[in-house]
Amino acid sequence: MISEIERPPAINALIRAVSYSPDGIAVLAWSGEILYTNSTWADMHGYEASEMVGHLFQDLYPGEGMQRLAEEAVGLLENQEQYEAEIDHFKRDGTPFRAWLIVTLLRDEAGKPDGFLLTARDITEWDQLKWQLEQEKARLEQQYVRQRALASIELAINEPSELLLALEQVVAVTTELLPATGGATILLWDAKRETYSTSVSSVPGQQPSTAYKRLREKGGTTRWIIDSKRPFVVNDIRENPFEINPFMIEYGLNAFAGIPILSGNDCIGVLYAMDKDVRDYSPNDLDFLITLAARAGTAITKVQLYERLREANALLQNQTSDLAARNADLDAFAHSVAHDLKNPLASITGYTEFLLEDYDLLSEKERMEFLGYISKRGMKMRQIVDGLLMMSQLRNQEVQLSPVNMSLVVAEACNRLDDIWHQRDVTVHMPDSWPEVLGYAQWLEEVWTNYVSNAIKYGGLKPEIWLGATECSNGFVRFWIRDNGAGLTDNEQNQLFSPFTRLHRTEQEGHGLGLSIVQRIIGKCGGTVGVESTPGQGCTFWFTLPQKKTNQ
Repeated sequence: MISEIERPPAINALIRAVSYSPDGIAVLAWSGEILYTNSTWADMHGYEASEMVGHLFQDLYPGEGMQRLAEEAVGLLENQEQYEAEIDHFKRDGTPFRAWLIVTLLRDEAGKPDGFLLTARDITEWDQLKWQLEQEKARLEQQYVRQRALASIELAINEPSELLLALEQVVAVTTELLPATGGATILLWDAKRETYSTSVSSVPGQQPSTAYKRLREKGGTTRWIIDSKRPFVVNDIRENPFEINPFMIEYGLNAFAGIPILSGNDCIGVLYAMDKDVRDYSPNDLDFLITLAARAGTAITKVQLYERLREANALLQNQTSDLAARNADLDAFAHSVAHDLKNPLASITGYTEFLLEDYDLLSEKERMEFLGYISKRGMKMRQIVDGLLMMSQLRNQEVQLSPVNMSLVVAEACNRLDDIWHQRDVTVHMPDSWPEVLGYAQWLEEVWTNYVSNAIKYGGLKPEIWLGATECSNGFVRFWIRDNGAGLTDNEQNQLFSPFTRLHRTEQEGHGLGLSIVQRIIGKCGGTVGVESTPGQGCTFWFTLPQKKTNQ
């Protein structure tokens, strides 16, 4: 054996470096026999170096896992010189540790593989430190995201937004960032009435508007939180000191945290975070929920104050503008009715002049016929004037909706247009019956009069009109009238319901207020108006009214 003195200095330095290396180093023959290990390798595995040299690697490290690792390394080294991997290993006494392993293929002078150089480092502590750093990084990132979300909520509730929007944001942040795997819910408490009034929820499948109805009026978790003004946490509902709410079982929830929402010294609601699995809520989780509940309380207080101020301002503005609006309605209606008085008045004047000038020339039958026309037109004028007086009486009160016999209303409207009806030789199609709705008959007669009059005036050379009604799924009925006229462009349709806008620039008489009156009347009755038209294919004018319920 060559002594250390006889070896070159470089070789001695290399041997000392390998012997005292902080990394474990071992040399294996191609057969797997351990030819050399430094003390670090031996200590790492719980052996003395002398106990390992001369033994087969597979004898010292038995097991399918190590066998698969060895086969994988040999297979890869056929095409590359080194193999690296992080592996889970065990000391001689069974103590686990994690190692970073490098396997280098050794070749003889002819280049044929004849062994392996193994370098290993115990990275157990490093992995633990890395895991701790990753956990701390995740915690800090979570804290950052949570703080940013809280700041977002703080900005949102400083704006004059609706209360529901602010609470929905609190619930969304709770669900996403706690996270609450079973969803989150906010329940509001009305202390004066001792009732739960509103709820916002992200629990899948739960209707927020009905959530509060499932709460017990007395007893139970929610009432305990409201009365005590303290958080209540249940990590496992099987350990809940209160009777388990069937809602928890129905939605597969197994843990929850309930936080009181405070406004000053009053509890005005509860924020719930719920989980599908049993869960230990950390102090950070509870601090986050408490902060969110405080944000919700601030949102409720600010929005309620804003709502009160807005309502007060709106009331003041409404008191100022309501009278002007009612006067405008009355003036517009009077203008429209005055226009409708012209035709019967002209007829009365004409027939009267015939009687005065040609009385002796007329037969008794003709005289009675003329007097009948005068009487009929006079009665219609009286009805119109009565309607105008009624509008004057109602200017300071809302109209009371009542069931309407639409057949009679349509018939009266058509009677008002008797002259123009016969002059134009109108063909009309009407249903045998009409759905029952709520409205104000005398006003609705004015609506139909406007619609039918326009359909006749602006229909085809030989007007043909269709009247009908369609029951909608939202509890309203849509009444409509379709003509065979030239139709309207999109621009014309957009201007139709504006005051003093005429349908067409024709010689037809009218002041253009009819459709604006229609819109106002239907609006007061709780409905809407509209038109559908394609140029060259006529128009369909419509309005909606609330349908009469069966028990009304």
